[in-house]
Amino acid sequence: MYYLIYKTTNKINGKYYIGKHKTDNIDDLYLGYGTAIKNAIKKYGRKNFEREILFILDNEKEMSLKEQEIVNDDIVNDPRSYNSKLGGDVVVS
Repeated sequence: MYYLIYKTTNKINGKYYIGKHKTDNIDDLYLGYGTAIKNAIKKYGRKNFEREILFILDNEKEMSLKEQEIVNDDIVNDPRSYNSKLGGDVVVS
C-alpha cells in the first residue's frame, strides 16, 4: 500500500490542489477529492491536469500528519489553490 501526498496542477491556469491518497497503484489516475477540484476537472478536462507525488509515507497516520502540516491556512487562503479546508484528518491507531 502507498500513502501519498500529491499536488495536482491545472496546466491551463496554474491552480493546484494538495491532498492525500491511499492506493495500491502508485500510477493510478487519481487527481483529487473536493468540490472545487472536481468541478475544475470537469470544466477543463482530465488531460489538462497533472499529478506530482510530493511524499510517500509509511502509514495512514503519517500521511494525515504530513497533509496537516502542508495544507495549512496559507494554502487554503491562496487564490491559486483549489483546497477549501485544512488538511490532516488524523487517524489514531
